[in-house]
Amino acid sequence: MLSAMHVGEEWHVIPPGSITGQRDASTGDGSSGHRAEHLLIVEPEALVRWSLVTYLGKWFVVYSADSRTSADRVLDDHRIDALVVSDDLSDRAAEDIEAHARSKNSSVRVVRTVTNPSDGEEAVLDTPCVEKPFELSKLASLLGVGDAPVSGE
Repeated sequence: MLSAMHVGEEWHVIPPGSITGQRDASTGDGSSGHRAEHLLIVEPEALVRWSLVTYLGKWFVVYSADSRTSADRVLDDHRIDALVVSDDLSDRAAEDIEAHARSKNSSVRVVRTVTNPSDGEEAVLDTPCVEKPFELSKLASLLGVGDAPVSGE
């Protein structure tokens, strides 16, 4: 079972067997082999953010933010490999967060969660989108992880 701890404005996933919530940055979970990937979730709705942190914490070291300001702090302090950003943020915050993430790591994987994909706004090019409400397994698949087919979540 995964746990999470709230630090400032961020929720951090605590891996099973960990007291501090910190994973070995070179190996991910204490085993040898590869560096754990870091995911930033930027979502203003607390329940949605918690659901994403809990589900995606199976595959990532997860950081979360509810605003552009807190997302910028995480991006400045951590190398982020994947980003899930909501279109429910104010102004052009989602675009700015994505640009900030790409400036720090040009190979970051980005997925947008969108509420009204056809509301007349300019389409987001080159960024995979998933419409809310969405299946968690579909989002995991877009991030390149998952252990279940993308149906019936």
